[in-house]
Amino acid sequence: MGFEITETESLTFPAFPGLEVVVKAATTFGEFQALEAIARDGSADDRDAALANFAATFIESWNLTSGGEALPIERFSRIPLPMKLEILNGWMGLMRGPSAPLGQESSDGRDSPEPSTDEPENE
Repeated sequence: MGFEITETESLTFPAFPGLEVVVKAATTFGEFQALEAIARDGSADDRDAALANFAATFIESWNLTSGGEALPIERFSRIPLPMKLEILNGWMGLMRGPSAPLGQESSDGRDSPEPSTDEPENE
């Protein structure tokens, strides 16, 4: 039994309940790194161009509407900036992959042999 590679992933956003965006995965590190570098170091014009290129390259479909009509992906530049950034950040999170396990959970300190520093000691 093998692991099936998928070409697209579906993103949902707590900040925008009901929004679903299907995105394509980057196939090269260069595609991902170019967007990350522009987001970090680029001018505003560079960032706007990079966002438009991101939408054209990596957004497969979405369920956005405007005035009751389906909004074409080509209109990505017209959606609110917070929504654009959520979509981009969601995609970048997918490309980075899952976080490494954090290890054994920390206790809340109840079983600690040391006295709490938040409570005054009885004198």
